[in-house]
Amino acid sequence: MWAYTVGFTVLPHVGGFLGWFLNRKEIPAWYEKLKKPSWCPSRKMFPVAWTILYTGMGYASYLVWSDLGGCSSKAIVPLGLYGAQLALNWAWPPFFFGAQNLNMWPQVNPTVVQKMAEKQEEPSNAQNGEPDNAEEGEGKKKKVKREDLPPFEIVTGERLPAIFFKFQFRNVEYSSGRNKTFLCYVVETQGKESAPCRGYLEDEHAAAHAEMAFLDTILPRCEAGGRCSVTWYVSSSPCVSCAQRIADTLRRNKALRLTIMVGRLFMWDEPEVQAALRSMKEAGCKLRIMKPQDFEYVWQNFVEQEEGEEVKSFVPWEDIQENFQYYEEKLAEILH
Repeated sequence: MWAYTVGFTVLPHVGGFLGWFLNRKEIPAWYEKLKKPSWCPSRKMFPVAWTILYTGMGYASYLVWSDLGGCSSKAIVPLGLYGAQLALNWAWPPFFFGAQNLNMWPQVNPTVVQKMAEKQEEPSNAQNGEPDNAEEGEGKKKKVKREDLPPFEIVTGERLPAIFFKFQFRNVEYSSGRNKTFLCYVVETQGKESAPCRGYLEDEHAAAHAEMAFLDTILPRCEAGGRCSVTWYVSSSPCVSCAQRIADTLRRNKALRLTIMVGRLFMWDEPEVQAALRSMKEAGCKLRIMKPQDFEYVWQNFVEQEEGEEVKSFVPWEDIQENFQYYEEKLAEILH
């Protein structure tokens, strides 16, 4: 009987070992380079945890098999469900490490991802300068609440609400739930004595993009035939189509100088995105990651304050410097 005990107990470890063996090279090459939360346990803990888990699962399956009289009709359902669960446990390491794509989760259920992101990463009422009292807060929210926009509409203005800045510009690694692009711009034209042209645009990220809208509507109004210097402060880097449009515009207009400061890199691990970013650089675009000082600049110059309230100073969020360094390293690797 001991042979059955050992067999059932060891069985889960076979698939676990094969999963590790097939993907062992991906751990130092990819997984170890991922940015993880501070509370993420050491990699040395995973073999211990999975050994305990698989041993418990295997021995439990032996007890079920033994108590139900072996492979009887009564054991088919519980052991069948156990086998399905075991197969899924074995399948996830090759799938996860083989795909190497952290953006797959939002594609499965974007609604759930957005709700979780809003709950976990959106600033609290206190951080937004809003009262914690529900009744008092409701009255205040009415002042800043804007009407629902039709899908894919481009919104323009001089200053964006603080709550949008704190959520959309936050330089987190996982940007789930942030399905818009916010673009703040400053345009200076050589030879013009008037103040620089400035403002912001936002979009619904699935269709008309803020970068395209700027090139189509804002830039023609600000250009006057002379040398034009444009600086963007964008919540995330351009997608492939926007990057190609930017590169084409710079190649056609030699008098245009464009600097793009981005809070996050959009899908930076995709080869076509990396190629598009390099194409922008080759066309003359200066692409930079926003430093904490750049976020403060946007806060002071592009974020609206409540009427009658004192001007609030910029409060950096946790890990803002660490996240900046993380994205700066990624961008350097891409553009090298």
